[in-house]
Amino acid sequence: MITEVKKYTFIVHHSDYSSLLDSLRDLGVVHIVEKRKLDENSPVGDDMKALNKYREAIRKLPALAPDISSEDKPADLSDPRDALNEFRELLIEIENARHQIEILNPEAVKALPWGDFDKKTISKLKEAGWRVRLYTCSEKKFDPKWEESYHVELISKSKGRLYFALVHKDETEPDIKADEVDIPERTISTINAQKEENENRIREAESVIKQKAPVWKASLNKGVEETMSRLEYFEAAEQADKYAEGNLYVLEGWIPVSEEQRLQILLGKSDCYSFVSEPEPGEKIPVILKNSRFATLFEPITKLFSLPEYRELDLTPFFAPFFMLFFGFCLGDAGYGLIFILAGFIVKRKVDKKYKPVITLAQYFGVAALIMGLVSGSFFGINLIDSGYTITEQSVRYMNNAGIPDNTVSMIDQAKGIHFESRKSFSDGIIQIVGDDNFNKHKRLILRSAESDIPFLNTFRHLMLDSLNLFYLSMILGALQIIFGMILKVVNISKQKGFRYSLSTVGWIVLILTISVFQGGKMLDLVNIENLRLLYTSLIVIAVGLIFLFNNPNKNIFIKLGLALWDSYGIITGVFGDLLSYIRLFALGISSSILGFVFNEISAQLLSVKYVGWLFFIIVLLIGHSLNIAIATLGSFVHPMRLTFVEFYKNAGFSGGGIEYKPFKIKK
Repeated sequence: MITEVKKYTFIVHHSDYSSLLDSLRDLGVVHIVEKRKLDENSPVGDDMKALNKYREAIRKLPALAPDISSEDKPADLSDPRDALNEFRELLIEIENARHQIEILNPEAVKALPWGDFDKKTISKLKEAGWRVRLYTCSEKKFDPKWEESYHVELISKSKGRLYFALVHKDETEPDIKADEVDIPERTISTINAQKEENENRIREAESVIKQKAPVWKASLNKGVEETMSRLEYFEAAEQADKYAEGNLYVLEGWIPVSEEQRLQILLGKSDCYSFVSEPEPGEKIPVILKNSRFATLFEPITKLFSLPEYRELDLTPFFAPFFMLFFGFCLGDAGYGLIFILAGFIVKRKVDKKYKPVITLAQYFGVAALIMGLVSGSFFGINLIDSGYTITEQSVRYMNNAGIPDNTVSMIDQAKGIHFESRKSFSDGIIQIVGDDNFNKHKRLILRSAESDIPFLNTFRHLMLDSLNLFYLSMILGALQIIFGMILKVVNISKQKGFRYSLSTVGWIVLILTISVFQGGKMLDLVNIENLRLLYTSLIVIAVGLIFLFNNPNKNIFIKLGLALWDSYGIITGVFGDLLSYIRLFALGISSSILGFVFNEISAQLLSVKYVGWLFFIIVLLIGHSLNIAIATLGSFVHPMRLTFVEFYKNAGFSGGGIEYKPFKIKK
């Protein structure tokens, strides 16, 4: 639900304005109406730039000092500006040293094959009329005759290439078919020494950062708090309108009704005049979500899309159970759900308090996955439905006690002792004995009576749904959420405009439910339409009348009919399209189960490898299921979110666009 708020207008003399702001900030419950935005050209532009620098430094500090603890709170803090400047200077020092190393690396690669040499000696040879040239070629292309004809000296060999030097008189031009390279400006020793010097600079700077990191982190956080406090104070101060040549300030703000008494006490002690006013049409009102402990866990999901507008319903508590169920449907494995639940208890003991609600939400998702995994009969990729079926003497007694006719039980008794691998083979076998109609009439009881290879499953395996029934279940859940969304749309419209504006939507709900109940009941032999023809026809007529005559109470009859026809086309095609979207629940759940089964099969085959087969079996099993959990979890979150924000929100008439309640207070 959305907390009720009231709008206050504060009128104060300019000399008392600072005092009012201080009081409101200490109170910490007034959301000041924003009329002007700050930028870097404002008087606090330097603070805005400093805030970005503080935040950037806080982001970079853990990378250079990973061992720093969030609980480290040194007693003596340095000045935030000094800490920032010192840290930034060391970052520049590290960056420059790394840049120098990057420049030296290519030079080192070129100089490495030639080792150490004396450039003075090369210069003296040149003065004496001798020239030194450097060559490289592959070993295959090196001609031994070159060593016989010229003064050739092999310098080094690397990766099949030879590096050699040639000394000759200036007046001669040697005939050598190899790649000539320039003489390096510096030797490899000189380059490496410079690299080592830069690496030492980096190590020294990083050492200083690690040593001072706890103090700097606390100081930088303090700088953020102080800077944000100044910025928010100045921003709040700038929202006042000025009248009477700047002597009178008028400030507007919103406050929760529950905090109104505290504000009245504060105003009673000040020289400020205030009054309460009704919000104007189209005015942006801050939204405060207030839900149950369970629904509150889903509020971050709500905020991913948009906050509701103040005057409409908060859909968080209404989509939360569906979202949880859809996640479990998509993950589709009881074993994976169990991991979510158990891992949540372990992680909760180690994470910060503010992240615990997220872990709790993940555990709820795990519960849904556990339930839906049992419904679909999947446990770490093991198919629980096809866990063996055998008719035993106990099975016969159960069927007799359950009320299955004696002649049917006696026929099924013929299959006693026969082992069937899967539910399908068991069903086909029993159908051949008792017939299709007779089997379908008592299907659930017959499946319940069959003994499983895993005795633990006997009591509930018959409740597990096969692929076709999971498909139907996904469509049923989709239909329920769509109809539920349309009911919420009626409430939403009634709340914002009045009930008469929602009568057209009521008509669609009545029409859909009437057709679903009567036609669905007819298919299942639960409803005889002929006996209820008058009721059926009356409901259809009432629904059509509401749709065509009350779609827009403010229009004349001809416009209403035209709008109704257009809306009918959109709703009919839209509802069918929305319904088909829910097939993704079935598809994702099945794909997750199949992929888990595939990894089980692959790892099981590795057990045939002698001696180390068990090790490969465990490795493949762990890696395979870890990948499957990661992929399935992503899909299990994204697709229910899509169904919520598109299908459900649309049918619930959600408009959104609400602004978040941000009270003016000292923040940390």
